[in-house]
Amino acid sequence: MKISKRDRNLILMICGLLFAFAMYYFVFLKLQDKTTAIEAQNVSLENVIAKLKELDKNREQYLADTETFKEKNAEIKTLFPVGMEEENDILFVDGLENGLNEYYVSSLGMPAAVAYELAYPAVEQISVDEMLNAPVTPVVAAEGETTDAESAVNGAALSTGTGYASCQLWYVPITTTYEANYLSLKQLVKAVTDHEDRKSIEEVSITYNEENGILSGSMLSNYYYLTGTEEIYEYPDVNGVSVGTSNPFRSVR
Repeated sequence: MKISKRDRNLILMICGLLFAFAMYYFVFLKLQDKTTAIEAQNVSLENVIAKLKELDKNREQYLADTETFKEKNAEIKTLFPVGMEEENDILFVDGLENGLNEYYVSSLGMPAAVAYELAYPAVEQISVDEMLNAPVTPVVAAEGETTDAESAVNGAALSTGTGYASCQLWYVPITTTYEANYLSLKQLVKAVTDHEDRKSIEEVSITYNEENGILSGSMLSNYYYLTGTEEIYEYPDVNGVSVGTSNPFRSVR
């Protein structure tokens, strides 16, 4: 079967069109998509690099501030005991009874410790490599929005990297029922608030007895301590405190 020159030229033209379409659809369009994605990624990475350069300008100040905050953190940790057991509470109240002139405890409530909830959320930590390798969607962000890479560097700017996440602040709400004179009550408030371990007075109720001039009432105090530090808790020595009794204090006057 012979093909005419006109038919042969038509077939070649069709084959050429098919080849051109295949090149356009399977090669050019895919390369264009990759180019668009790379261009979008370059924009995000340029923003990341710009912010990293801006951070690098203040590198020395950041390092100095980090050391300052570490020192302050260590100083604050020394202000709190590293544990609190019932023996600590009993010894403290017993010491108040022995140290104050007219102060008698009739009961002491010692519930379980409560974890102190921090007011700020955990800060995400991210390295420079993670910033530069952050996944980027091949879509240019609208005005006012940020890409994934930009969000990464923003998060890194807030990262503290202190490593103190294991520390936990606890408090024990102690309720003391007592009798005291006016002078001893003032001394009691000062002794609690000025104690070397962190303690705070939350509530106080007082009733005055006109017959003998004695004040009776109760006090709710919070005793604070830290866990997760390098210090090791040591149980206190309870020698000198009556044991085997429901009332180890001097409440019987």
